[in-house]
Amino acid sequence: MTGGPPPAAALDYAIPERSGEALIVPSLDRVPVLLAESHAMMRWDGADVLGVPLGEFRRRTRTRALALAGEYTGAAAPADTRPLVVMGHQPVLFHPGVWFKYLLLTRITSATSAAGLHLIVDTDATGPIGADVPDERDQLVRARETLIDLDADVPLETAPVPEPTAWTAFVERMQAHLSTVRLPALAARFGAWADGAGEARSAASLGTWLARLRRRYEALAGAPGYLELPMSWLADTPEFRAFALHMLRAPDELARVYNGQLEAYRAAHRLRSSANPFPNLTTGGDRVEAPFWVVHGGRRRELSVARADGRLVLTVGAEPIATIPADASGVDALAERGIALRPKAIVLTMFARLCLGDLFVHGVGGGRYDRVTDAIAGELFGCRPAPYLVATATLHLPLAAAAAGGERRAMERRLMDLRHNPDRYLPAASDAQRSLVDEKWELIRAVEAMRPGPERRAATRRIRAINASLAADLAAEVADVEAHLAGLGASDGEGAAESRDYPYCLFDPAEVAALAGVPQSPA
Repeated sequence: MTGGPPPAAALDYAIPERSGEALIVPSLDRVPVLLAESHAMMRWDGADVLGVPLGEFRRRTRTRALALAGEYTGAAAPADTRPLVVMGHQPVLFHPGVWFKYLLLTRITSATSAAGLHLIVDTDATGPIGADVPDERDQLVRARETLIDLDADVPLETAPVPEPTAWTAFVERMQAHLSTVRLPALAARFGAWADGAGEARSAASLGTWLARLRRRYEALAGAPGYLELPMSWLADTPEFRAFALHMLRAPDELARVYNGQLEAYRAAHRLRSSANPFPNLTTGGDRVEAPFWVVHGGRRRELSVARADGRLVLTVGAEPIATIPADASGVDALAERGIALRPKAIVLTMFARLCLGDLFVHGVGGGRYDRVTDAIAGELFGCRPAPYLVATATLHLPLAAAAAGGERRAMERRLMDLRHNPDRYLPAASDAQRSLVDEKWELIRAVEAMRPGPERRAATRRIRAINASLAADLAAEVADVEAHLAGLGASDGEGAAESRDYPYCLFDPAEVAALAGVPQSPA
C-alpha cells in the first residue's frame, strides 16, 4: 500500500547529536504527495467501523473533531474537505525537540492546503510535573524543580490547576536557579512564559492550563497555524466510542492480533524485554485486558472485557461496571452509563491516523512503535492507517562546559558499572561468586517476562542484593573511582551544558520556529 514511512528493516531514527540539527523523515517535499494519497477516498475502500464504511466514518469524525477544536481554540473550524495533519503530545514541560513538532505543523499548514490539529493528550497520567534548570552558583549543575507531584494514576484531564501559592513558589525557585547563570535571556524567557499563568487560569484542568501556557508562549514567534483539541473531549464523542467498541467486540481476536504483532515486532528488532515497546494484553479466564483506560473518580483504571451472548461485560479490577451490546447500539449504551474510555498509546495514534487525519507527525519514539500500529490496524480493520512523519530536533542552551565534563561522565559510568555489574570486574570469581552471578542472570531473564507487581519487586531486590555482595569485593576499586570523581569537583560539566532536556520555556520561540522553517511574519 502506498504512503507511510519506509519499512522498519530499512529505517531507524537517530536523534540529532549537535545543537541546531533537526530530523524530518520523510523529507518535507514528500508531504504533498502523502497528503494527496491519504486524502483520496478510494484508499479506505473495503474497511468499516461497526458497519459504517471507513471513508464515511472518517468524514464524520473529522467534522466533529474540527468543530470541537474550533470551539476549544476559539477559532473558526476549517472545512472538513481539506487534508488534515494531526499530531499529539502530553501538555508537560517538554524539551524543545518536542516543541519543534508544533512549529513544524505550522510550517506544513502554511506551505500546503492542509489544516492542522494538535491533540492535547490530557488523558495521560504523567506523574510529577516539573522541569530541569541550570544552576551555576559554584559550578555548572542541572537542578530539578517540581511544579506538582501527581499520583501515577491521576490523568492530566482531572488534575486541578496549581494553586497560586504553589505556582508562585515554583516560579521563584526556577528564577533563583536562573539568576546564577550568566545568561540573562534565560530568566527573561522563563518570565515571559510564566506571565501567561493568570490568563490561562480559567482552564478546566492542569492539562489544558499547561497547553494554554505553551500556545501563548509559542505565539511570540507568530500565530500557531493549527487548532487544538483535548483528547478527553475527542474520546467522549460517539465516533471514538464506536471505534473503541469495534475493537472490543471480539476480545479474544483483539488479544491474538495485538499480542501477536507485538511479539513479531520484538522478534524482528531483537528486543528481549516483554515491555518493549508495550506489554502484551493480559488474558485470563474469559476476560481480556483492553487497550483502553477508564477514568473513574478522577483516576485512571485498567479495563478488561469479556463477551457473552452478544454482549460485552466491562470490568475494572474485579468489579463489572457495565454490560453493553456488542453491536452499534453499544455506542449509546457507553454514553448512557457514563463510561469514560481513554486510549492507550497504540490505540490513540491508530484512531488519529485511521479515523481522522491524512498525515500524523510523530517524534522518534512514536515513529518506532507505530510500526506495530500499522500491523495491528491491518489485521483488525483490513487497511493501513494514514502515513506518518517523524520529526525532532536537538537544541542546547549556550552554557559554558566544565573542562572535566567528559572525564567525569566516563568515571560516573564506570562507578555505576562497578555497582550494578560487578561480575564484569571480578578478577577470578570463586565458586560462591559464580553461583551468585548465575542466580543474578537467571533473575534478570525472569524479570523481563514479569509484569509489575510483588513478584517482580522481590526479584529486583534480590538482584540488587547480589550486586551489593559482589561489589563488596571491589571496594578498593570503587573507592579509587569515588576519590577521582571527588577531585573533579561537583559540576557535571558538559552533561549540564549539553543537556537536551531543559524545558522549551527556556528557549527562544523565534529560534525554534526558524529551525522548523516557519515563514517569518512581516514586521
